[in-house]
Amino acid sequence: MLNPASLSKLSHHDVWQIIANQLQEELPRQSFLTWFKPLEPVSFDGDVLTLCTPSQFYHDWIESHYSNHIRQAVNETLGEDVSLKYTIDPNRKQSAYRDDPETETRLKPVSGNGEVYRSHLNQRYRFDSLIEGDCNRFAKAAAVTLAENPGRTSFNPLLLYGGSGLGKTHLMQAIGNHILEYGYAKKVLYVTSEKFTADFIKAIQSGSTENFSRIYRKVDVLLLDDVQYFMTKDKTQEQFFHTFNSLHHSGKQLVFSSDRPPRELEGFDTRLVSRLQWGLVSELRAPEFETRLAILKNRAKTDNITLPDEVANFLAFHVTDNIRTLEGALIHMFAQASLIGRKISIELAKEVIGTISTHPIQTVSVEQIQEITAREFNIPGDLMRSKTRKKEIVQARQAAMYLSTEFTNLTLKGIGLHFGGRDHATVIHARETINERMKSNSRLAETINRLKRKLEIPDS
Repeated sequence: MLNPASLSKLSHHDVWQIIANQLQEELPRQSFLTWFKPLEPVSFDGDVLTLCTPSQFYHDWIESHYSNHIRQAVNETLGEDVSLKYTIDPNRKQSAYRDDPETETRLKPVSGNGEVYRSHLNQRYRFDSLIEGDCNRFAKAAAVTLAENPGRTSFNPLLLYGGSGLGKTHLMQAIGNHILEYGYAKKVLYVTSEKFTADFIKAIQSGSTENFSRIYRKVDVLLLDDVQYFMTKDKTQEQFFHTFNSLHHSGKQLVFSSDRPPRELEGFDTRLVSRLQWGLVSELRAPEFETRLAILKNRAKTDNITLPDEVANFLAFHVTDNIRTLEGALIHMFAQASLIGRKISIELAKEVIGTISTHPIQTVSVEQIQEITAREFNIPGDLMRSKTRKKEIVQARQAAMYLSTEFTNLTLKGIGLHFGGRDHATVIHARETINERMKSNSRLAETINRLKRKLEIPDS
C-alpha cells in the first residue's frame, strides 16, 4: 500500500494508473481492454476515488463481475478506508473531467435525533426512465400522484405486486427519488424486507430494539420491498405491524411491494393482510410486445449498444418472461460482441435466449410455413400438397420445404408427409436446390430472407 506522503504527491490519473496496472496483471487481456480501458479517473481526495464509465451497462457489468477484483486492487494500493464512486458520461472526452453523480447510488444523510438516515435510493430509477405500457400505466399514475403528495392521498399504503422483474423496485425507488428531488419530504428510506429482518435480528442480539424502532418509525416515507419475505416470520411481522401502525397514524407515506396480492400471503397475520389493503393495491403485469420493444430500444440507447431492428423485434417477441430477462438478453449479446467480436444478430439472439430464458423459443408449424410461403409466392395454399409440377408451384413448395427444415424440429420424413406424402429424399432435394439457387439468384435469396423474418416474428 502506498504511504500517505506518496499519495499526496499523486494525481487521480497516477493513482488510477497504478490500480489499472495491477488489474491488468490479474485479468485476461481482453477482459481488461473491454471493461477497464474505457474507465476514466475523475478525482481522488484521499478518501474517495471517482471513476467515470461510458454507460450504465459498463457500471452494472463491472459491479456484477469485477467488484471483488477492483476492490482488492484499491485496498492494496490505497487502503481499505478509501471508497469507490462511479459517474457516467457517454460523451466524455479523454481530457475533460467533471463530477457527475448521475448514476451513483444515493445515500443521502438526514440527521434526526442523533441518527443518520440513508435513503439507499439508486438515482437510475426514475419516472422518466420507466417505459410506460398497459402493463404498468395505472400503477405508475398512482405512484406519481402519491409522490407529489406523500402521506396526503388515499393511496396509503400503496402496495405494488407482480412477478419478478416487472418493474416494482424501479417504480418504488422512482417514488423516493421524486419525493427527495422536489423536497416533498426529508427522511425517505428504501429497504428490502430481508434487510428489515436482518436489522431487527441484529437489534435483538445487541439489545438495541429502541434504536431500531426510532430509525424505522421516524421516517417520512418508508419504501419496503418484497414483503412476502415476512411470511412465517412471526416476530418480524409483529415488529412490521407496529412500525406500520406508528407511521400510518402519524400520516407518513408507506409503499410496499410483493410478488403476490395480500390475500395470498400465506402465514401472514390477518391484521397485517388487512392493513396492506387499506390503501391501494395495484398489479404490474408482464409487458406486451410493444412495451418490450420500447424497453429494449431505450436500454440499447442508454448503453450505446447498436441493436438492429430485426434483432430487437426478435428479442421482444420471444422473451416474454419479464423485463429483467429481456434486458439480460441484450446485455449478454453485447458482452459476446465486446469480448469475442461476434455480430449482434438473430442467430446470436437465439443462442442467448436458449441460455437465459425459462421459455423455449416459440416454433412455427409446417402449416404456418406453407401458408406464409403461399402468400409470398401468390399461389393457393392447398397446391403445396398437390401433385402438380408447374414451375411456380414447385419453387414455392421447395421453398416451404427448405424453411420447414430450418424452423421445425420434424424429421425429413415428417416434413415430407405434410407435403402430400412425399419422401425424405424429396425434402433433401428441395433444401439443396433452394440453397444452390439462392447463391446465383439474388431475387430468390431476398424472398427467402424475407420469409425467414416473417417466420421469426409472426404477423410482422
